[in-house]
Amino acid sequence: MTVTPGGLPDPPPDPPWWRRIRWGYHLGLAAAAFPCSGPWARALTWVRADGSLTGAWVAAVIPLALVAVWDNAARIQARHSDPDLWMPRIRATIARLTLYAGAEATALALPLTTIVYLMTGVNS
Repeated sequence: MTVTPGGLPDPPPDPPWWRRIRWGYHLGLAAAAFPCSGPWARALTWVRADGSLTGAWVAAVIPLALVAVWDNAARIQARHSDPDLWMPRIRATIARLTLYAGAEATALALPLTTIVYLMTGVNS
């Protein structure tokens, strides 16, 4: 048996990330997550009003980070599962929907208030 140098040719490179994005899927999920973000935005606003701005950011970022890890794990599981299985893809979609809802709620409730507080020195 002889081994020839070179072996198999290199696979073609993946297209850049901006060509792999499924724009319609993500826009649809962002639109579907918007009604779900309302209760969480109200909860963050309540924490901001009764507690502190820092507490509201902590209450927003920690669940967002946990959902981001869940979304990443669900995406990997869906990518490597059998194409005939639907549940990994459904779980990945639910995880992404939850991630978008949390990000939208945070964007609705906290950044503008934070900027106003920093510029004016108001604490609430």
